[in-house]
Amino acid sequence: MVQADQLCLATETVAYAVLLARFPSGPAADLFAGLNSALRSLRPSLDRCAEALGSPPVSALDPSTAADAFAFPMAVSWMCLHAGPAAAALALRSDFAAYARESRELMRILAETGAEVPEAVRDHYSMPAPSELLDLAAAAVEDGVREGDVSDQAGSVAGVLLAGLDRFWRFAAGPEPAPSAVGACPRSLQG
Repeated sequence: MVQADQLCLATETVAYAVLLARFPSGPAADLFAGLNSALRSLRPSLDRCAEALGSPPVSALDPSTAADAFAFPMAVSWMCLHAGPAAAALALRSDFAAYARESRELMRILAETGAEVPEAVRDHYSMPAPSELLDLAAAAVEDGVREGDVSDQAGSVAGVLLAGLDRFWRFAAGPEPAPSAVGACPRSLQG
Protein backbone atom coordinates (compact mmCIF):
# COMPACT_ATOMS: atom_id res chain seq x y z
CA MET A 1 0.00 0.00 0.00
CA VAL A 2 2.77 2.41 0.92
CA GLN A 3 4.63 1.64 -2.32
CA ALA A 4 1.49 2.29 -4.37
CA ASP A 5 0.83 5.49 -2.42
CA GLN A 6 4.34 6.72 -3.13
CA LEU A 7 3.80 6.03 -6.82
CA CYS A 8 0.45 7.83 -6.72
CA LEU A 9 1.93 10.80 -4.86
CA ALA A 10 4.60 11.29 -7.51
CA THR A 11 2.02 11.11 -10.29
CA GLU A 12 -0.54 13.30 -8.60
CA THR A 13 1.82 16.18 -7.81
CA VAL A 14 2.76 16.38 -11.49
CA ALA A 15 -0.86 15.92 -12.62
CA TYR A 16 -2.13 18.77 -10.44
CA ALA A 17 0.63 21.03 -11.75
CA VAL A 18 -0.50 20.16 -15.30
CA LEU A 19 -4.13 20.89 -14.38
CA LEU A 20 -3.05 24.21 -12.88
CA ALA A 21 -1.19 25.06 -16.09
CA ARG A 22 -4.28 24.15 -18.14
CA PHE A 23 -6.69 26.07 -15.87
CA PRO A 24 -4.70 28.89 -14.23
CA SER A 25 -7.59 30.90 -12.75
CA GLY A 26 -10.69 30.59 -10.66
CA PRO A 27 -11.65 28.05 -8.00
CA ALA A 28 -10.22 25.16 -10.03
CA ALA A 29 -6.78 26.81 -10.01
CA ASP A 30 -7.01 27.23 -6.23
CA LEU A 31 -7.92 23.55 -5.93
CA PHE A 32 -5.11 22.27 -8.15
CA ALA A 33 -2.50 24.49 -6.45
CA GLY A 34 -3.78 23.44 -3.02
CA LEU A 35 -3.73 19.75 -3.90
CA ASN A 36 -0.22 19.97 -5.27
CA SER A 37 1.01 21.71 -2.13
CA ALA A 38 -0.85 19.37 0.25
CA LEU A 39 0.46 16.24 -1.42
CA ARG A 40 4.03 17.49 -1.52
CA SER A 41 3.77 18.15 2.23
CA LEU A 42 2.67 14.51 2.78
CA ARG A 43 5.87 13.13 1.28
CA PRO A 44 7.85 13.04 4.56
CA SER A 45 5.00 11.26 6.37
CA LEU A 46 4.71 8.67 3.61
CA ASP A 47 8.49 8.18 3.58
CA ARG A 48 8.36 7.53 7.36
CA CYS A 49 5.70 4.86 6.70
CA ALA A 50 7.91 3.18 4.11
CA GLU A 51 10.88 3.25 6.46
CA ALA A 52 8.84 1.86 9.39
CA LEU A 53 7.60 -1.01 7.23
CA GLY A 54 10.85 -1.67 5.39
CA SER A 55 8.92 -1.13 2.15
CA PRO A 56 10.85 -1.70 -1.08
CA PRO A 57 11.45 1.43 -3.18
CA VAL A 58 8.79 2.47 -5.66
CA SER A 59 11.23 1.69 -8.45
CA ALA A 60 10.83 -1.99 -7.49
CA LEU A 61 7.23 -1.95 -8.76
CA ASP A 62 6.92 -3.63 -12.15
CA PRO A 63 3.87 -2.70 -14.23
CA SER A 64 3.88 -6.15 -15.82
CA THR A 65 3.38 -7.84 -12.44
CA ALA A 66 1.77 -5.07 -10.37
CA ALA A 67 -0.66 -3.49 -12.83
CA ASP A 68 -3.13 -2.60 -10.07
CA ALA A 69 -0.51 -0.36 -8.45
CA PHE A 70 -0.33 1.67 -11.66
CA ALA A 71 -4.08 1.91 -12.34
CA PHE A 72 -4.71 5.02 -10.25
CA PRO A 73 -1.66 6.91 -11.57
CA MET A 74 -2.81 6.08 -15.12
CA ALA A 75 -6.33 7.36 -14.36
CA VAL A 76 -4.96 10.57 -12.83
CA SER A 77 -2.65 11.08 -15.83
CA TRP A 78 -5.54 10.65 -18.25
CA MET A 79 -7.71 13.02 -16.20
CA CYS A 80 -5.09 15.77 -16.06
CA LEU A 81 -4.78 15.78 -19.84
CA HIS A 82 -8.41 15.37 -20.88
CA ALA A 83 -10.87 16.46 -18.19
CA GLY A 84 -12.24 19.94 -17.86
CA PRO A 85 -11.78 21.80 -14.56
CA ALA A 86 -15.21 20.95 -13.13
CA ALA A 87 -15.00 17.28 -14.14
CA ALA A 88 -11.52 17.01 -12.62
CA ALA A 89 -12.70 18.72 -9.43
CA LEU A 90 -15.68 16.37 -9.10
CA ALA A 91 -13.46 13.34 -9.68
CA LEU A 92 -10.87 14.54 -7.18
CA ARG A 93 -13.50 15.29 -4.54
CA SER A 94 -14.89 11.77 -4.98
CA ASP A 95 -11.41 10.26 -4.81
CA PHE A 96 -10.25 12.12 -1.71
CA ALA A 97 -13.46 11.42 0.20
CA ALA A 98 -13.35 7.70 -0.66
CA TYR A 99 -9.61 7.32 -0.04
CA ALA A 100 -9.68 9.01 3.37
CA ARG A 101 -12.74 7.00 4.45
CA GLU A 102 -11.23 3.68 3.33
CA SER A 103 -7.84 4.43 4.89
CA ARG A 104 -9.41 5.26 8.25
CA GLU A 105 -11.55 2.11 8.04
CA LEU A 106 -8.45 0.01 7.35
CA MET A 107 -6.71 1.47 10.40
CA ARG A 108 -9.82 0.80 12.52
CA ILE A 109 -9.97 -2.84 11.41
CA LEU A 110 -6.25 -3.35 12.01
CA ALA A 111 -6.60 -1.88 15.50
CA GLU A 112 -9.59 -4.10 16.28
CA THR A 113 -7.75 -7.22 15.19
CA GLY A 114 -4.72 -6.31 17.28
CA ALA A 115 -2.40 -6.09 14.29
CA GLU A 116 0.92 -4.43 14.99
CA VAL A 117 0.94 -1.24 12.97
CA PRO A 118 3.84 1.20 13.23
CA GLU A 119 2.89 4.58 14.68
CA ALA A 120 3.99 6.36 11.49
CA VAL A 121 1.54 4.25 9.47
CA ARG A 122 -1.33 4.75 11.96
CA ASP A 123 -0.76 8.50 11.96
CA HIS A 124 -0.52 8.82 8.20
CA TYR A 125 -3.50 6.64 7.30
CA SER A 126 -5.78 7.90 10.07
CA MET A 127 -5.80 11.47 8.78
CA PRO A 128 -9.25 12.88 8.08
CA ALA A 129 -10.30 13.89 4.59
CA PRO A 130 -8.81 17.32 3.83
CA SER A 131 -11.98 19.39 4.37
CA GLU A 132 -10.49 22.59 2.95
CA LEU A 133 -9.60 20.78 -0.28
CA LEU A 134 -12.99 19.07 -0.42
CA ASP A 135 -14.60 22.51 -0.08
CA LEU A 136 -12.36 23.89 -2.85
CA ALA A 137 -13.35 20.98 -5.08
CA ALA A 138 -17.04 21.66 -4.42
CA ALA A 139 -16.50 25.35 -5.23
CA ALA A 140 -14.74 24.42 -8.49
CA VAL A 141 -17.64 22.16 -9.48
CA GLU A 142 -20.18 24.90 -8.61
CA ASP A 143 -18.16 27.40 -10.65
CA GLY A 144 -18.15 24.96 -13.56
CA VAL A 145 -21.92 24.54 -13.34
CA ARG A 146 -22.39 28.35 -13.31
CA GLU A 147 -20.08 28.69 -16.32
CA GLY A 148 -21.79 25.84 -18.20
CA ASP A 149 -18.57 23.86 -18.01
CA VAL A 150 -20.02 20.62 -16.63
CA SER A 151 -20.74 18.00 -19.26
CA ASP A 152 -22.02 14.46 -19.21
CA GLN A 153 -18.34 13.49 -19.03
CA ALA A 154 -17.99 14.76 -15.44
CA GLY A 155 -19.51 11.64 -13.91
CA SER A 156 -17.49 9.33 -16.12
CA VAL A 157 -14.22 11.07 -15.16
CA ALA A 158 -15.07 10.44 -11.50
CA GLY A 159 -15.85 6.83 -12.41
CA VAL A 160 -12.45 6.39 -14.09
CA LEU A 161 -10.65 7.77 -11.05
CA LEU A 162 -12.68 5.65 -8.60
CA ALA A 163 -12.05 2.53 -10.70
CA GLY A 164 -8.32 3.28 -10.47
CA LEU A 165 -8.71 3.72 -6.71
CA ASP A 166 -10.44 0.33 -6.49
CA ARG A 167 -7.47 -1.26 -8.22
CA PHE A 168 -5.13 0.58 -5.84
CA TRP A 169 -6.93 -1.11 -2.93
CA ARG A 170 -6.73 -4.47 -4.72
CA PHE A 171 -2.96 -4.03 -4.96
CA ALA A 172 -2.76 -2.90 -1.32
CA ALA A 173 -4.63 -6.04 -0.23
CA GLY A 174 -1.80 -8.16 -1.62
CA PRO A 175 -1.70 -10.94 -4.13
CA GLU A 176 -4.70 -13.21 -4.35
CA PRO A 177 -3.92 -16.75 -3.28
CA ALA A 178 -3.33 -19.11 -6.15
CA PRO A 179 -6.05 -21.70 -6.57
CA SER A 180 -5.21 -25.02 -5.04
CA ALA A 181 -4.05 -27.75 -7.38
CA VAL A 182 -7.30 -29.66 -6.85
CA GLY A 183 -9.45 -26.55 -7.16
CA ALA A 184 -7.69 -25.61 -10.39
CA CYS A 185 -8.34 -28.96 -12.04
CA PRO A 186 -11.36 -29.39 -14.27
CA ARG A 187 -14.24 -31.18 -12.50
CA SER A 188 -13.77 -34.22 -14.74
CA LEU A 189 -10.25 -34.75 -13.32
CA GLN A 190 -11.16 -34.22 -9.65
CA GLY A 191 -11.37 -37.25 -7.41
